[in-house]
Amino acid sequence: MDDFIGELLDRIDASGQNFSQSAYEALSQDLEPLLRLLFVLAVLFYGVQLFLGTSRLGVAEIIGRLVRVFVILILVGTWSNFNDLVYEWLTTVPEAAGRAILAASGTGVTEPTNGLSQIWETANVAAAAFSEQAGYLSVLPALIGLIIMVFAGLFVAIALGILVLAKVVLWVLLGTAPIFISCFFFNATRSYAMGWLNQSLLYAIIPLFVYVIAAFLIAAMEPELTSIDSISGNRELKLSDFAAFIMLCLAGSFVLLQVQSLAQGIAGGLATPIGPRARHLTTQGIFWSRAAIGTSARQTQAAVHRVQARLTPPRQDGAGASMQRAITSHGTPRQT
Repeated sequence: MDDFIGELLDRIDASGQNFSQSAYEALSQDLEPLLRLLFVLAVLFYGVQLFLGTSRLGVAEIIGRLVRVFVILILVGTWSNFNDLVYEWLTTVPEAAGRAILAASGTGVTEPTNGLSQIWETANVAAAAFSEQAGYLSVLPALIGLIIMVFAGLFVAIALGILVLAKVVLWVLLGTAPIFISCFFFNATRSYAMGWLNQSLLYAIIPLFVYVIAAFLIAAMEPELTSIDSISGNRELKLSDFAAFIMLCLAGSFVLLQVQSLAQGIAGGLATPIGPRARHLTTQGIFWSRAAIGTSARQTQAAVHRVQARLTPPRQDGAGASMQRAITSHGTPRQT
């Protein structure tokens, strides 16, 4: 049986690698001169500080920072370095690990795409057999064939859609890698680089879960597929023959929809420190903003009170005010 889904994914992989390489090289040409300049400036900056004895950092920490900058420059400089150190690992290792798990699981399925192709072709054969039993006055067999096609197509489409989505997003992330790898240069932008790395790991792990889950479901469907093939050849099909197959397709569709959450729970561990840190910084920013506004309001109110105090004549006490009124009412005393 032809593995048309595997061939489709192979063609997509070939085009995706070309896209990632072209995008990476285009961005690398623009960023490499800037990174070289930053590397030279960093060496001069730390070298002058060490020579003058004004550095607050130790020699080991300075060497670590310079090595980090040098590694960034090597990765961003050429596609071959990035391809050997990052691209091949993220695109091939998870899928190879998934196939290794399948080989050790004893399910009899070594290539999930072959099983998906078998499910789709078996559903086509069964639907064709039901359609042959339909007529002008008997449309129920055709409807049953349509139901089989819908449920089988739903399961295959979800598995294929998740694989294609993971591959396309991963290629876009790897194609824009020079931008985010350069963000490791500064502490202020390192959170963006960690977010990029987290998403790259997430979409690299998704095919691993899809292959393993699909293989177990295909192994569970294997008896049903064999039974449907034999019954389809005799053209004696009943809806009860497909009950288990339809239920497995529905269950498989539901499980595959949870793959992204499972992968995110694993790859999201790297982003865990980033989320609370971002919330902490946001809370701090709100707190200090409110404190600054409150201080400004109090200072403004104090200034208003000072101006009012200067414009208003000083008030006298009760005895002084009574004497002033008496003098005003009786006039000034005569001099003798």
